Amino acid sequence: MKKYNKKGQAAGAVGAIITLVMGVAIATLLMVFTGALGGQTYNLVEPDINEIGNHEETAETLWLNNGTTTKLLHTDVHSGTLVVYNATEGTIPSGNYTFVESTGLITYTPNDLAVGNVTYYANYTWGQEDVQDSVKNGIKSAFEANEQVGDYLPIVVLAVIVFLVLGLVVGFSGGIMGGGSSTAL
Repeated sequence: MKKYNKKGQAAGAVGAIITLVMGVAIATLLMVFTGALGGQTYNLVEPDINEIGNHEETAETLWLNNGTTTKLLHTDVHSGTLVVYNATEGTIPSGNYTFVESTGLITYTPNDLAVGNVTYYANYTWGQEDVQDSVKNGIKSAFEANEQVGDYLPIVVLAVIVFLVLGLVVGFSGGIMGGGSSTAL
């Protein structure tokens, strides 16, 4: 006469625990590799991202006459980067011209400089800084999302463990209260 039956709740619980361990291992590896590969990729392309909105223009030739408006080759000039100069007078004070950064238009209005057939030059930085900022913010957001998923992973694992334990407890009580022959082991 056998006292214990071979059937029971252990077979299902063992499979669920093995699945849980494998799932946690795979999720952890995915998070580690996603973070590491994403960080390495960002390190490789960071110089390219920084160049999206930063283009330098040096010694662009300008023909400035008193009261006339001239257009630079590029628009979206970064604030405070325009320097206008020539060989004889050096750097021209910014009070001697008006400049619209978004359109690249310069109107020459000298206070005390005589305007002749003098070639002027411009140095400036131009480009869409908003695009560069958007790309960087998108990458930062992806890293923050990865970190947040990693923060919640232990809670998900705990919930699955509680579910398994409750399943085993219900299996025990089903045999006792139901009057059947179910056993936990």
